Amino acid sequence: MSDQLQLGFFYNTTHLEGNELHMRRFKADTEARLILAFFKMHPGEFFTPFDVYNALGYTDILKITSVRRSMADLTNTNPPLLEKTDIMKQGERGALNHTWKLV
Repeated sequence: MSDQLQLGFFYNTTHLEGNELHMRRFKADTEARLILAFFKMHPGEFFTPFDVYNALGYTDILKITSVRRSMADLTNTNPPLLEKTDIMKQGERGALNHTWKLV
């Protein structure tokens, strides 16, 4: 990871240090790379965070927050790698959710 652009970010709100901080940053970057690879395998398609969550086979519901964070990070890169669209799909619990696509 040292010679590559970091794609996913761990927001250190708990003030971790040392190895624990390094591991959390590494995990966040790995998740973002996995999600970007998913979008690259589906160019031109639109996905909600729950679509991505379900497609990647996550079983721990707390992981949806990691998917959302990763998708936001990939949207906020310069240049952006994902684009949040105005296309909405019904998602979990019946709520409408924005979709994202590969830029």
